[in-house]
Amino acid sequence: MNLRSRLLIQTCLLAMMTGTGIVSAPAYAQTSAPVPLFLKQEAERDAELRSDETPSTQNSPSNAVSSGGFGAGTTSTPETNSFPSDPNAVQSLTLGAVDVEAVGTIDRSRGGLGIDMWNGTTRKSAAQLISDLPATPATHTARDLQIRLLLSAAALPQDSKEISLLEARVAKLINMGALDEAIELVRAAPQGSRGSMLAQAEVNALLIGAKIDEACSAIESYGASYDEMFWLKAAVMCAFYVNDPASAAFSVDLVREMDGESDATFFGLVGAIRSGGAVSPDLLEELRPIDIALLAISKQSIPNSQLDSGNAAAIIGMINADATATDIRLEAARKAEKLGLISADQLAGIYGAVNFDASALDSALDDAPEGIQARQYAKLYQAAIQSDVPAARAEILAALFENAEIEGDFLQAARLTAPVLTEIPINGDFSWFAVVALKASIASNALERAENWLQVAKNAANPSNDIAWRISLLYPVLAISGLEETGAVKPVENTMAQMDVQSTPQPSFGLGGAVTVNAPEPQQVETQDPQALARHRARMAEWQEMQAARGDQAAAKRYGELIFNLYEGFGIEVPAGLWDGLLTAPYAEDRLTISSAVSHYLNASAAARQKAKTVAMAIQAQQISAEENADPKALADTVAALELVGLPSDARHLATELLLSFDQ
Repeated sequence: MNLRSRLLIQTCLLAMMTGTGIVSAPAYAQTSAPVPLFLKQEAERDAELRSDETPSTQNSPSNAVSSGGFGAGTTSTPETNSFPSDPNAVQSLTLGAVDVEAVGTIDRSRGGLGIDMWNGTTRKSAAQLISDLPATPATHTARDLQIRLLLSAAALPQDSKEISLLEARVAKLINMGALDEAIELVRAAPQGSRGSMLAQAEVNALLIGAKIDEACSAIESYGASYDEMFWLKAAVMCAFYVNDPASAAFSVDLVREMDGESDATFFGLVGAIRSGGAVSPDLLEELRPIDIALLAISKQSIPNSQLDSGNAAAIIGMINADATATDIRLEAARKAEKLGLISADQLAGIYGAVNFDASALDSALDDAPEGIQARQYAKLYQAAIQSDVPAARAEILAALFENAEIEGDFLQAARLTAPVLTEIPINGDFSWFAVVALKASIASNALERAENWLQVAKNAANPSNDIAWRISLLYPVLAISGLEETGAVKPVENTMAQMDVQSTPQPSFGLGGAVTVNAPEPQQVETQDPQALARHRARMAEWQEMQAARGDQAAAKRYGELIFNLYEGFGIEVPAGLWDGLLTAPYAEDRLTISSAVSHYLNASAAARQKAKTVAMAIQAQQISAEENADPKALADTVAALELVGLPSDARHLATELLLSFDQ
């Protein structure tokens, strides 16, 4: 049956049923769908660990959850909001009915936040937290955390079941340009449980990603099940895409009959495709996924103004569209990677596809820079990967890093070149390159390589070079990333042998039933190394002297405040007297800070081990980090909260990203 016949039959059936031709899609009973195998397997693994390592504990009716937790229709207890202090704590679970919306694509072993992450949160509150997450988190660390929050398989609160957290999660993923992740999450849910919103989300994600063939297959699959105007317009787009003007005309007429011509952008694009002309730029200010696909079919470029619009779909569309000019595509890719809309590997592919003469690459260090900054990065990147001489490659990378530092793109350059950097030998022959390689390795979170480069740099430092000075300048980053011992007090991690299995069980919640956790709180113990602490104090004194010599003392003060606050967030000592250097008038300053409510819930949810809510609040709190007058105390509270809920690596990566992005 061809597209036109199918549409005609569908329209006639709708008219017979309703007399109008449009009806609401039936609601799907999501609770009747099968329990996701993924959740069953994780629950069974946790239960097996519990039965193997600790005495079995059955949950009595008195320990069941209230309707605000993960169970339903039972009484609450004072321990309802407890959460395992140790994220790897053994848990015993009683499986109950599982909401199909609990499905996810990652578990804890792949960076998920755990099946209990929504502990202590109502479904309504969870939906609001998800909806309010930023489309463009201020840091790559926060973006990674946000995606993991949205993709984690987790038991869900049982109140307000009419609220779809799965739809909210998918919508936010698309809003932030995480298209593949959104598609995978939709497809992780049983097809029978997907309503029209999830189906539309899958199609939209495919359209934004320029996967029109796959999108039209999905439209053909879903279109007979739903009757919103979206599907009819999508059928128009697919008919034009396969060059079937008769079916397209028929579908356009149906859209006009049912909805008039209220959608000026849609009809403008249809007219442009039919006439071969250009659509008015006034109609292209707020582009939707279907608009981007119709523009591609009409072989027209997305307006350059969309590059500054913040519209993730439009920016990704500019990168993918054949009609986009090369230099515009390069700048769009440069911006998209900084925002996290594409990966560093995708950026490398785009930079690597630019045509340069062999002579231009051979003389990349000597020629005048390209007029477009992204084009200059592309040339240096290609020159580096084509060189088979490690010393020459290191020299090109050093030039790329220096250029990027000046332009505020150092972190991006580090992510872009991370695979290339691994091919530079880590030895004394490259001591001149060691500090910049160290910094780039930290920026790309390759801490093992960073540690090796640090050792090369230290071995090469002597009075005839500036290596020691450069290491001292970088010391706070080294301290916070864990590459230098600071003598900080560290908590002892709970192990199976250390657990007090006879302690009073504290019920938490997962998979529709209770989770009993016997793990005690991490205990702070004195593990200080006096020699490490003495070295830390000496290094900080050196660093402070260097800051006092800076020309811009206002910037030095802001940087010092950020470091000292982050130190306190990680429990690292700020040596006596260093705060004194910052105690200068005026004492009241104009600061951009987070709301009192965010601050309250950041601390309260971390103290209660409510991981999902803590992560959501931490993401909101760090949104100010890119601002020049950001409140460093808010950022310190952010990393401290992440550490408290068992995400120390994320906390340290966020802190080092903040420090490395600071204009020095």
